[in-house]
Amino acid sequence: MFRLSGQRVAIFLCLLVAAACSNEQSADTLFNKGEQATHDVQTYDDAIRHLSAFLDVHRDDSRADVAMQALARVYQAKGKSDIAIKTYKDLTTRFPKSRYADQAQFMVGYIHDLSGNKDFAIKAYQAVITRFPNSGLADDAKISIENINKPLKAWIDADKSPQ
Repeated sequence: MFRLSGQRVAIFLCLLVAAACSNEQSADTLFNKGEQATHDVQTYDDAIRHLSAFLDVHRDDSRADVAMQALARVYQAKGKSDIAIKTYKDLTTRFPKSRYADQAQFMVGYIHDLSGNKDFAIKAYQAVITRFPNSGLADDAKISIENINKPLKAWIDADKSPQ
C-alpha cells in the first residue's frame, strides 16, 4: 500500500473535483442548445431539458428571462398549458421589467381564454392593462376582454366587415 502526502491528497482532490465539474455544461452551452431546440417540434423535449437545466444552475444569468419565455412557449406548443402558465407567471414575477413580461402576462390570459377559463383570462388580460399600460398588448387585452364571450371567428370576422 502506498501513502499520499497531504499535498498529494490535495492535488488529487482538486483533480477529482475538476473532472466532475467538466461534465457540467456551461451556461452558454445549455442556453444555446435549449434555444436552438425550440425551433423544431422534434427537439422540444431537448429544449425543455436544456433550458430547465440552464434555469436550475444559472438562475441569475442575464438570459434567464429569455430562457423562461422560450420554455413557456415550448410547453404551450406541447399542450402543457398548466406548466406554460406557471412558467409565464414565474417570468412576470421574477422579471417584471423584462422585455417579455407583458407578453408573458398576455399569454397567461390567452391560454386561459383558449381553455375556456374566462374568469381567469379576464383577470390576466386586466393585469396586462394595469401593469403594462404602454404595451401594444394592452389594446389587445382590452379587445380580448370585450370579446371574451364571443366565438373567435365572430369577432375576427366583425373586423373584416365593411364600415
